[in-house]
Amino acid sequence: MCTHVLVLVLDKGEDDTRDPSEIRKALDDVVRKLEPDDESSGSWGHSVQSHRERWEYLKREIGRRQKALKELVMQKRAGTIGPDEFERRYRELQDELTELEFEVYNLRLGTSVRL
Repeated sequence: MCTHVLVLVLDKGEDDTRDPSEIRKALDDVVRKLEPDDESSGSWGHSVQSHRERWEYLKREIGRRQKALKELVMQKRAGTIGPDEFERRYRELQDELTELEFEVYNLRLGTSVRL
């Protein structure tokens, strides 16, 4: 079972005049698009076909970051890097992965959700 969690951070600046009901409607739309059904499966396939090169790039980059995380953990266990270096590099890799995953969600949903 694969479970994805999408966290949206809404920055409500001083000049933001969005109505809370509009924000709620937009979030409901995102959640609806993420729910697995026949329609979403079909749109997922269409999205992959329409953006084949971008999907391949994102898949490769996510794999590279995941491999780098594994190597980082092995270096920590082996004692070849200190805790401060580990924490710094770990945070960097996690931030990069989060950005890539948001790109995947945006391609999937046809949106431009940002952190």
